[in-house]
Amino acid sequence: MLTTRSGAGGHDNLLPEIRFHAEATIDYFNRTRRFARFVDTRQKWLLVHLIAVTCHEDGLVHGAAANWICERASSLGIASRNTSLAFFNQLTAYGYLQRRDHRGDRRLKLISLSEATRTALSDWTLMLIEAATGEAAAGLDRDVVMDIYFETASALLQDPRWVKAPLDVCLTQDMRGGWLVMSDILRHMPKVATGDSWVPAPGLSIPAMTETFGLSRSTLYRLVRLSVEAGIMAWQDRQSVSTLSVNLYHLRQYSRWLGRPLEAAAESYRNALLKLSPQDGPTFGGRGPADVGHGRRRFGAAGAIALGA
Repeated sequence: MLTTRSGAGGHDNLLPEIRFHAEATIDYFNRTRRFARFVDTRQKWLLVHLIAVTCHEDGLVHGAAANWICERASSLGIASRNTSLAFFNQLTAYGYLQRRDHRGDRRLKLISLSEATRTALSDWTLMLIEAATGEAAAGLDRDVVMDIYFETASALLQDPRWVKAPLDVCLTQDMRGGWLVMSDILRHMPKVATGDSWVPAPGLSIPAMTETFGLSRSTLYRLVRLSVEAGIMAWQDRQSVSTLSVNLYHLRQYSRWLGRPLEAAAESYRNALLKLSPQDGPTFGGRGPADVGHGRRRFGAAGAIALGA
């Protein structure tokens, strides 16, 4: 069973880090809105990680063969060949992938991450580190952050419990905008566990989510409707107000699943610090490794409130 880092109170098996991660996720979305709206499902995130890890582990400076990545995606159960190729074409069209011909065989297409994608993934990694460790890691050098990302993503792709998420988690995370909806729900939940099997999210507004995330109401209502039919969510009348509640079992499943990238990022972060010596100060923008993490988190006071601090 996962344990909490801060020891703060919360729902049974619901990590305080998950609550902070929800705040950080929405902050990340607002900073990288174009990229985040495009990579808007669990499957697309997995494919992006697979491209990055394949190119990095094989030392392929000019990129990896698209066909080879498609085969890996199929063997891992992430996506079919046709689905992967279609997504790669979309990423290339929007400038998130670079594609070039193989020098020895022009029939082969090599793909690699663009600079815009590397920047977005670097920011995503910093978000994970800060949510998992509570340390402000913004002073880390970009190359160090990317090393942490590659180690984290590689570990996650080798974890079948993360790649093949529980069915109830897949239901929300494989739908467009599901990761944002769950983050917004977590932000509205009470900090103190009620002991009930259904946890309410008072104040949650689907019209407000429409404006915040740029998703249509039909998309959001469809996600909620399917979740209600699956027994994951439910509308409950509380003080004459219809409030969306989430099944506690699903919250536990979601927390365990989301806790895996947080644990992997924290482990990769510790490994990166161990590799650096005090004289490597410039790597941290003029600070030594021992000074990293003693600043304030980048996500402001909202994260501290979400953690019950």
